[in-house]
Amino acid sequence: MKKLDAKRQILFGKNLLRIRNEKGLSQDEVAARCRVTKGSISVIENGGRNFSFTTLLALAKALEVHPKELLDLDFDLNQ
Repeated sequence: MKKLDAKRQILFGKNLLRIRNEKGLSQDEVAARCRVTKGSISVIENGGRNFSFTTLLALAKALEVHPKELLDLDFDLNQ
C-alpha cells in the first residue's frame, strides 16, 4: 500500500472513531448495525483496511450521518 493511501485511511479511521464516540456507540453496536464484525470496525478505525463503498454507506447509516460527514476531511488529493 502506498504511504499516502495509508495516511488517508488513518485519517478516515480517526474521523470514524470520533463520530462513533460522539454518538455514544460501541464498536459492537456499530458492527451489528452494519452487519460486519467488531474486528472490521476496529481495523477501519485504525486505518488498516481499504473498504468498499457499500461499507461506507453502511457505516453512515449505522451512525445516522450523511456519508459526506465521514468523508469531510482534508485528504490532500493533489498529491
